[in-house]
Amino acid sequence: MSNDETTPRQAGTADEFDRRDALRAIAAVVRGDGIEVDADSTPARWSVAVVHEVVVPGTDRKLKLRFRVALGPLPDIEAELWGLMTAEEGFGRPQAKTLGKRVKAACLSSAAIEKARGRVDGWFASMAQRANGFGEAWRPKGFADELGRVIGFGGRIPRLQTLLDALEEAFSTAAARAGLKVRRERLENASGLGVYLDSFATARAMVRKLRLFVGPTNSGKTHAAMDRLAEAQSGCYLAPLRLLALEGQEALETRGRPCSLVTGEERDVRPGASFTSSTIEMVNTSKVWGACVIDEIQMIGDPDRGWAWTQAVAGVAAPEILMTGSADAIPYVQRLATALGEELEVVEFTRKSPLRVQEERVPLENVRRGDAVIAFSRKDVMGLRRELLARDHTVAVIYGALSPEVRRAEARRFRDGTADVLVATDAIGMGLNLPVARVVLSTTRKYDGREERDLNSSEIRQIGGRAGRFGMHEEGRVAVLEGENINPVRRALTTPPVPPEDPRAWISPNLTHVEAIARELDTDSLAKVLRTAGQELLRANQTFRMTDLEQRIQAATAVDRAKLPLAERDMLARCPIDVRDQNNLRLLALWATNQGKGIRNSAPDAAERFHHRVGTDVELEKAERAVKELTAYAWLAYRFPDAYPDMDLCQERRAMLNAFIERTLAERSLARACPVCGTRLKANHRFRVCDSCYAGRVEERQGDRRGRRPDGARGPDKGAAPAEGGHPQFHHPLPGRKRGKGGAGHRGRRPAGG
Repeated sequence: MSNDETTPRQAGTADEFDRRDALRAIAAVVRGDGIEVDADSTPARWSVAVVHEVVVPGTDRKLKLRFRVALGPLPDIEAELWGLMTAEEGFGRPQAKTLGKRVKAACLSSAAIEKARGRVDGWFASMAQRANGFGEAWRPKGFADELGRVIGFGGRIPRLQTLLDALEEAFSTAAARAGLKVRRERLENASGLGVYLDSFATARAMVRKLRLFVGPTNSGKTHAAMDRLAEAQSGCYLAPLRLLALEGQEALETRGRPCSLVTGEERDVRPGASFTSSTIEMVNTSKVWGACVIDEIQMIGDPDRGWAWTQAVAGVAAPEILMTGSADAIPYVQRLATALGEELEVVEFTRKSPLRVQEERVPLENVRRGDAVIAFSRKDVMGLRRELLARDHTVAVIYGALSPEVRRAEARRFRDGTADVLVATDAIGMGLNLPVARVVLSTTRKYDGREERDLNSSEIRQIGGRAGRFGMHEEGRVAVLEGENINPVRRALTTPPVPPEDPRAWISPNLTHVEAIARELDTDSLAKVLRTAGQELLRANQTFRMTDLEQRIQAATAVDRAKLPLAERDMLARCPIDVRDQNNLRLLALWATNQGKGIRNSAPDAAERFHHRVGTDVELEKAERAVKELTAYAWLAYRFPDAYPDMDLCQERRAMLNAFIERTLAERSLARACPVCGTRLKANHRFRVCDSCYAGRVEERQGDRRGRRPDGARGPDKGAAPAEGGHPQFHHPLPGRKRGKGGAGHRGRRPAGG
């Protein structure tokens, strides 16, 4: 045969092209038997497709593996082929058939096939041996399903080594998952989080009855629970806020039960009192009580603070646990009660005064006495306050940055009529009994610290339920400001709660858990311990899930460099600071460093700048931040009195700042100031900063564009100190340009943000 059909081949001659054609002809004869040839190699190399059935260890699943085995050259066939090609009669179809039979016999009887099958069987035996190390974490049936998908190869038959590589990769992936599961189980077992309920030995040794009082706001459920608590010989009331803890203390004392108050930063211990009202994080699970009331139980579903409600329900040692809140809590408490093996009684309460949806949107000029206008950021609250003051209203404000004392003072102004309208965030949803006739939502969206989202039905019910206080109003109404959508409000108030997708309760690692995880990881880093707990533990637990530990991790990172025992750093990381504020994190790190060096920390002295009667909008915000710093100092002073010795001075400064804030908020108008230099601005000044600071900013930008600083030197001014909090990007229009919508001076409200 010749590759040049125009040139006749001479008898007894052959070349490489003839050889390749002959090999391809032979391969065509035996292709049905799975035999192929690489005709381009010299000598030719043969391979055969093999089908091998295996049983996946640990299952009865049989898999048919198809793979190609390389047999290499067949010297006898090669020699005979060359002889036929150089014979007088040449090489044709009959010769190809004859040699094909020889090739088939040689290939199918090759020892390489059994050797290849042995390699496959050996791999499965090795896999089974390695999988045994994972114990119950290994799921052989699931792995068999994965292998079934792996061995398909899109219909083509792979070489043996390719198949083995694919099998090994599939096993490595499954083993990594199983290994991680084993690691998680080991950490859970070592930490005790896997048997979380066993950590409350006193409560587990008792026969307890769980009672869940559910109903909307203003249904009398908490009043009924407090009546029952007062009948016991001793007891505790647990609240989400200091304001509610204060109300709980007063409620018990009006029922003739002396009651102490315990919060994160204060202790009011009444001699001989057998009752305690406290914030829920301060619960005492080692003491035996006659009864316990856990308020706002729906908070058990909150990813940030829900762990405290789980701890209270599971850990309080009292024969009767009374929980009060909305019906949203039912699935969580039912799941937890099942895990506890304790009886749960659900008692439903109905609202005492009707709550109605007002379909008509409310223009801002139609806000009237007794209304509470709700926004979801401090900026929006202060903006609404300013607009309502301009319409001749007197306004009280309540938002999260205010201390409990100031919130209570503002609520008092609204309650006694000094302020005819209340502007507040959802901080009014708990802890304040207010004579609100109508709740008006300025928006149905909020920034929750992670993202801007729609209000959920539970939040709308909680906020809207503040309208129509029984005994003060015949009914309550819930509306939205003009331009907002009433549909979410209508749905929330007219439909039953939707069960949560995941009703598992949240838990958080306590000091015992933290120390155990640190030993298991062989680390002294609190941040690493918390990060491991947050990322790896309780993934498959049917009752509990890990709370969001991100804020605690950030605080732990700030204190980890201090030369302090792990237990003290863990306590410091729980300090109530705003981790979004870098100044707060730096202050916490400084306190921790000083504490580690044995240096006493003085109380923050920012309050000394606020001795005047009232302040500007900028001073108000600074005073609020100063109160937060003093609150954090007081929190630490109760736990480390030697390291934070100025408790009395701290409380004195805190009271002075609260009085300053109260006076400033009670003013008819809030004076404006430049946040950069503090210069007072005229009421009609169109911009946030003064003209002088803006001119300096423009000059600075122009200097940057020229590569020079305003003082003529080249490069950035590294020695210049930035204004407190950084120099903001103020939106002054450049000369000759008009302000467009959304720019400076635009009076429309932006969506609620953080």
